[in-house]
Amino acid sequence: MKSAILGTVLSVALWVTPVFAGLSDALTAFEIKKYDQAFAEFSYLADEGDATAAYYLGKMYAQGLGVEKNETKAVEYYQRAENAYNIDAAYELAEILLKDATDQNDENFELGLKYLKRAAYAGQPNALYQLGSFYEKGEWVEKDYKNAFGFYLMGALKGDAKSQYKVALLYLSGKGIPRDLENAVKWMARAAHQGYVVAQKMLADIRLNESAIRNIPEAYRWYSIIAAYNSDEIGEDALKKRNELEKKIKKKEILLSKQRAAREWRPIPPEKSVPTADLLLIPTPIIPGFNDPEAVQAMLAQGEVLLTDGRKYGIKPDMIVKASITKNFVPIEKAITAAVDKGDIQAYAYYGDLLRSRFQNVSEAVNWYKKGAEGGDAYAQYQLAKAYCEGRGVDSARPSQCYAWLKIAQNNSADTLKLTIQNALEIVEAEVTPEERAQGEKLILEYQTKGKKENPAKDVLNLF
Repeated sequence: MKSAILGTVLSVALWVTPVFAGLSDALTAFEIKKYDQAFAEFSYLADEGDATAAYYLGKMYAQGLGVEKNETKAVEYYQRAENAYNIDAAYELAEILLKDATDQNDENFELGLKYLKRAAYAGQPNALYQLGSFYEKGEWVEKDYKNAFGFYLMGALKGDAKSQYKVALLYLSGKGIPRDLENAVKWMARAAHQGYVVAQKMLADIRLNESAIRNIPEAYRWYSIIAAYNSDEIGEDALKKRNELEKKIKKKEILLSKQRAAREWRPIPPEKSVPTADLLLIPTPIIPGFNDPEAVQAMLAQGEVLLTDGRKYGIKPDMIVKASITKNFVPIEKAITAAVDKGDIQAYAYYGDLLRSRFQNVSEAVNWYKKGAEGGDAYAQYQLAKAYCEGRGVDSARPSQCYAWLKIAQNNSADTLKLTIQNALEIVEAEVTPEERAQGEKLILEYQTKGKKENPAKDVLNLF
């Protein structure tokens, strides 16, 4: 098989990152604003291929942190990080390109929107918020409140306070979604409890002015919190309203209770702002051109990964951040194994995507794709096939395994994935030699036979 041709058609820009010492020290230096030290550490690590280091170098050049501002350098490093699926870098590239775009025909706009969608699809909160804002305002795209609500809701479920605030406002106004005062207050409170002062003020105003849910003690509590944490104009206004409302609360025990609650209030982290039940029960909005079946097919054909929300597998955002710094993946792997033990075989492929896109460990990603493929997950089978087609994460391209796994995935896939697999298979079938095809068919038969012997009631396809 002409692997060079397959590589051109099926490959995606990948950057395999080994584990290097010094990233934790570099991040610490950056956080405490020792930019000279951070720059030296990041530069060394970026030259060795570390995507996180490249992202931070881009950030330093973009903002002039310890170095002279240089947008060209920033783009260069962001691009290197984005090539390794750093979604924050994808968002930053989108911001730069869209800022420089003149109109919708500008190539900067097309590329910027592509990066923005790529970051948003992988769950980057700022990207989701930005896309929601575009649709709400009719900026770059046709105004569509339904799509705006969808993007904001996806960001809100990620714990983004700005998106939660926007979801609340759309529920309040009835734009893009039927007016729902209860949901408006719920989402406004989630943003407010993170310390987002605009949401705190709106929540206090709603509690004061909306007759259906008017609650003066609650309004008093929020005005008290705002006044305690803000000394600017919004804080002064809140203090004035707090003092006015204090006179209207006649029961002393209620007043004391709200005063105590205000004193004890502390902002909560984003990942704790949305209850697990909502994360599991609220369906992801389907937005045409973004995450509808056709868009997903196009994305997969370009070699993207479907990095779903790992919280349903017990993977919290802070676990990913910690693993990025410490290179200790044991807690994540335990959560994945626990999810699989409960019957969710797709958790294997999620971890494969995570290793490939966030941790840049392609060879280890292939190992987890294998686990999912052996369990019968079509998406894992497709990603494993691509690894063999491209020689990515394995010692070399293996045409027979490439062909075999695409055929297995084709027979096992849902409609959304089936067309993508079929297109890839047509390319591969045109390139494999008769000997490679025959070997692939033999492997398929062996896998099917082994699967039936191990589980006669189920046609599980095992390999290797």
